Amino acid sequence: MSENKKRIIQFDALRVIAAFAVALLHTSAQRYYESFPSAEWDARNLYDSIVRWAVPIFIMISGAFFLDSNKRINTKSLFSKYITRLLFIYVFWSIVYYVYIFWGKMSLFTLTTELIKGPYHFWFLKTLIGLYILVPLLRVIAADIKIERYFLALSIVVAFVVPMFLPFLSDFSTNLVKEQLPLYLMNTLSCYVCYFVLGHYLRNTVIKKNIKTVIYIFGILSIVAVCVLTKMLSQRDGEPNYIFYKAYNLFTLLEAVALFIFVKDIKISPKYHQFIINASKISLGIYILHPFVMFLLSDFFQFNSASFNPLYFIPVYALLLFVLSFIATYVLIRIPILRKLVT
Repeated sequence: MSENKKRIIQFDALRVIAAFAVALLHTSAQRYYESFPSAEWDARNLYDSIVRWAVPIFIMISGAFFLDSNKRINTKSLFSKYITRLLFIYVFWSIVYYVYIFWGKMSLFTLTTELIKGPYHFWFLKTLIGLYILVPLLRVIAADIKIERYFLALSIVVAFVVPMFLPFLSDFSTNLVKEQLPLYLMNTLSCYVCYFVLGHYLRNTVIKKNIKTVIYIFGILSIVAVCVLTKMLSQRDGEPNYIFYKAYNLFTLLEAVALFIFVKDIKISPKYHQFIINASKISLGIYILHPFVMFLLSDFFQFNSASFNPLYFIPVYALLLFVLSFIATYVLIRIPILRKLVT
C-alpha cells in the first residue's frame, strides 16, 4: 500500500469508489417495486447486485483505521471528536431533508418523529456511531491476532453463513429461526461489527497470490449469484425479494473482501494522489447529499433513472448524481460554518 503523509492512498481510492457505488445503488433502487416484473426491473436488479458491497467497504475502511494500534485514540476523543461530529451531521441534514420534503405536509409531532428517524440512507451514520462506541472494546480484540481470527470466524458463521439459508427454509422453520436468531446471535455478532474488524484484519494480513485469485473468483461469482437468485426468488414470490441484497449475506461479504484486497494491492501513480485524496475527503458529503440531488432532479425537472432506457442510463444517471453531489459538497466546504457538516 502507498503511504502519503500517513494516508493510505488505496483506501482513499476505495472511499471514492464506494461513494459512486452508493449513488449507483440508490439509482438502481428507483422504481424497483413499480417496475417489477419487466426488462427495466431486470436492469435495476443487475446494477443493484453489482454494488451491494458499497457501505460494507466504507465500514471496513473505518475499521482499518480506528482499530489500528498505532492510531492514538481514547474514549474522550472518540466521543468529543468523532461521535459528536456525526451527531451534528445527522441532526443538521435530517432537518434539511425533512423541511424540504415534508414542510407543511404533516404535524410538528410527526415531523419531529421523522427527524429522529432520519433520511433513509442515514442508517449508515447511526451504524457508524454504534461502531465508534464499541471501538475501545474492539481494539482489545484486534490487538491479539488469535482472538481477532476467532471473533471473525464466529461472526462470519453466525452473521453471514446461517442467514444465507433462511430464504430456502420452509415457512415454519424460517419463522422459528427468524424469531430466535436475531435475539441470540445476530444482534450479538452484528455483521457490521464483523466488517469493521475485518477491515483491520485485511489491512494487516499478507495474503498469498493463489488465495487472492480464489477470493477474486468468488467475489465475481457472488455478484452473478445475487443477481440470479434475486430474480429466481422474486419470480417465485410474485414480488421483488431482496434478501440477497442484505449486508449480512455471504455473497455481499465475498464481494466486499475481494474488492478491498484488490484495491489495496493496486499501485497508484503519485500524480493522482492529491486528486484522489481531495475526492476522498468529501466522500461523506457525496453520501449525504446525493439523495437530495435526486429529489431536486425529480421535483424540478421530472428527471430520473427511467427517463431513458435504464439498461444503459442507470449508470449514467448515477454518475450525474455523483458529479453534482461532488460539486455541491465542494462548494459547501468553502463555507466555514458548513465545512464540518459534510466532511
